[in-house]
Amino acid sequence: MQLIINAYLSNKKNNSFLLTLYLYCAFLLLCRAKLTQSVFYFFLIWNAFLATIPYLILLLAKQKIILLENSKIRILVFLLWLLFLPNSFYIVTDFVHLPKGNSNLFWFDLILLFSFSFLGFLLGLLALQEFKNCFSLFISTKILQYSIPAICMLNGFGIYLGRFLRFNSWDILTNPFPLFIDSFKCLLSTEALLFSMLYGSFIYLIYLFKNIFYGN
Repeated sequence: MQLIINAYLSNKKNNSFLLTLYLYCAFLLLCRAKLTQSVFYFFLIWNAFLATIPYLILLLAKQKIILLENSKIRILVFLLWLLFLPNSFYIVTDFVHLPKGNSNLFWFDLILLFSFSFLGFLLGLLALQEFKNCFSLFISTKILQYSIPAICMLNGFGIYLGRFLRFNSWDILTNPFPLFIDSFKCLLSTEALLFSMLYGSFIYLIYLFKNIFYGN
């Protein structure tokens, strides 16, 4: 518990805003459930939880930064972080559910989905920033500079696997062979590659925008 508290206090300003945004999203979701007597959009709670994991991984890792001096632990943390990172940016694709909602609450649902998407995207951008903060101690600036766009493209590919092929992050452990086979097939698919580049480049452009206008 103390580790989590220290992680929260390590960047209290950002984390306080994130907590406020979580509460706002939850409030909207509860209001919709009250109005419609439906839990249709409650899957967003799970998606928001998954979106938090990569950011949380590095926040906790910063509290035990000495452990990252071990190259094996550093690689393990990086792979775990990378595996869950697409979940942060994935929520933006949940707009696909908008036509399935209550037509009388279209504008409410639009704000609800936008709020959760904003939360997820913000968590993803902060996770990328924490990656730079943590790994800049062990990796050269030049390598980090080139790794960020590559990571963004991988996120685009991960989002494709999740949205269209319905794979989850933990399928790499529970269902590895179909995941690897279908991933390889996607590398030969024009649609998959274009989707990955489209979303990957969008993530990277927003990341650059944040850095240019709001600093690192």
